[in-house]
Amino acid sequence: MYSKSVNHTSLKLKPIFICIILGFQVLSFAQQKNKINVIKKDSVFNANKTDTKSIAFNGPDGPYIINDSILYNITSDNKLVKSSISPNDSIVVITDNKDFNSFTLQLQSNYTIPETVYSLPEKMVVISDIEGNYNAFASFLYTNKVIDENHNWIYNDGHLVLIGDFVDRGKNVTQVLWLIYKLEYQAKQQNGEVHFILGNHEILNFHGDHRYNRGKYIKAAQAISKLEDKKEATKFLYSKNSELGKWLATKNVIEKIGDYIFVHGGLSPELIDYKLSLEDINTIARKRFDGLETIKNKTQKFLYSSKGPFWYRGLVTKRNNYNKITVLQLNTVLDYYDAKKIVIGHTPVEDVSTDFDGKIIRTDVIHGTQMFSIITKGLLIEANQEFVIDAISRKKPLKKEL
Repeated sequence: MYSKSVNHTSLKLKPIFICIILGFQVLSFAQQKNKINVIKKDSVFNANKTDTKSIAFNGPDGPYIINDSILYNITSDNKLVKSSISPNDSIVVITDNKDFNSFTLQLQSNYTIPETVYSLPEKMVVISDIEGNYNAFASFLYTNKVIDENHNWIYNDGHLVLIGDFVDRGKNVTQVLWLIYKLEYQAKQQNGEVHFILGNHEILNFHGDHRYNRGKYIKAAQAISKLEDKKEATKFLYSKNSELGKWLATKNVIEKIGDYIFVHGGLSPELIDYKLSLEDINTIARKRFDGLETIKNKTQKFLYSSKGPFWYRGLVTKRNNYNKITVLQLNTVLDYYDAKKIVIGHTPVEDVSTDFDGKIIRTDVIHGTQMFSIITKGLLIEANQEFVIDAISRKKPLKKEL
């Protein structure tokens, strides 16, 4: 998985080795994210059509599968290669990192909309805001025994919860999506589950908002769709014409697992006024994924606003148009949805942490851009206990903070 020159045993030791060597340097590898008190203004759908900066292919990318039978790959020497595929073909995914890690998968014949409510499993790993960072994602899953060195699911009947924003900014967006795609299928074969809950950046790409895409993705979108307009080209790659687009369009924006609600941004207290069930939220939001029609429905407009579930930051901080949620308001939301806790990404924090006496769990942390980084972290819920886990096998209880 990580290097052809190392065996399975050395892979297990590698995280500890890297921790020792890079302990004082690891912060230099961090993605550039805002601190919690310096958050960018939320801008919902405003792709910049006037951007004329020259863009080009830049490193291996793909595959992109169009209309079920055409496969496009960008090679390591920046060439777009087109080929035909059949349903039973094995798909090879090559990552854009120094080791050119690769894995294979099989395409699925159909995609079903997941449930909104699940029972709490015995063990559940949670991570958010990977943003195309394959190195952080794959090494975190490997270290925590969710996958093996060949990118295969080994978490048995455990659950993996991904709380949105796995696209944009990074250079392995398609590779990260294909890895989730593969693990979702394999997990089901072992009575496990992968919950891919969409964030605002997945939604932005549905609508063609390419502001956070690296140039190579815009170039690929234009070349494959044969559309010069960057917005329309991006929409094409996330539409029903694309295998990944069809698959992503089935995903939820909110799920409840046991007493936990998982949502990318958060739940505004104003949401209660619309008297929606969690399933209603998913159904109404999904109708707008294709971005083909102007929002006319008042409820749908609210869900896609800055106070909607994939944009709202009020569980962590105040914004220009709303204050941070109060204890009373939070309790009202939790009571309405018969839940005890809400787990979110979206708003950057320094560590996987809690607020409101543990009723809010925040997971959007800086992830290292190198494999087995000490700053790549997620959440483990196991035997009704909560832990912070990282990419070098550390595990500590999650503290409750007021």
